[in-house]
Amino acid sequence: MSNPTRFSSGVSTIDAQFLLGNYPVPAPFHSSGSLLTGLCQYAQDFTNSVAEYTVTGTSSALALADGLGGIAVLTPGGTTTATAAYKTATLAQFVAGNQLWFQARFKASAVSGTKSFYVGLRKGSATTDGIWFAKAASSTDITLVSTVGSTATTLVSGIATAAADTWLELGFYYDGTDILVYNGDVMVARVSSPTIGSSGTTLTNAVLGPVMQITPTATDTLTVDYILASTEVTR
Repeated sequence: MSNPTRFSSGVSTIDAQFLLGNYPVPAPFHSSGSLLTGLCQYAQDFTNSVAEYTVTGTSSALALADGLGGIAVLTPGGTTTATAAYKTATLAQFVAGNQLWFQARFKASAVSGTKSFYVGLRKGSATTDGIWFAKAASSTDITLVSTVGSTATTLVSGIATAAADTWLELGFYYDGTDILVYNGDVMVARVSSPTIGSSGTTLTNAVLGPVMQITPTATDTLTVDYILASTEVTR
């Protein structure tokens, strides 16, 4: 790694005339030089706690584990127990004209047979609304699925191929109009101008939060290295 560039006076994202104009680091609640536009960011590297997650599934658990950079392991309570862990408070929403980012690095201990899993954004405990990277039962294809009012739509298929105990690093960026889908840092698809609504449309307008889910067939687990969910907010 080369030597870092040093900004001895700091770096600001706010015009000098405003309250945080001379704040020496990027303003945490406003961006783009505007007091009306902000950025809400959730970044979890699983080094300290998973207390903000609620786990569903009898005797299932989400726990920190030893791993370089921090990891969390979702362990179903039984060999066929569908298990999810979702962030208790939601934060992100698809709003036309506003940006939204999601990225996660995760792996399943096994992918054969009818095992299924997904990682993405969901309306808290409700499975009715969300968007996630999913592996369906009896498949190793990773797809991007949007669920609105309990109706699921596959937005993109063939994003990646799941393999046992092998990391996937996937994400998407909503630029306010289109969704750009990434495998690592490679853009693999663009979903042009998806509609947003409460039901019967491509993207939900529900407020969403990070979620991970696995339906095992044996002693299968889902491990997550990190999750990023960030959304532009007009206040």
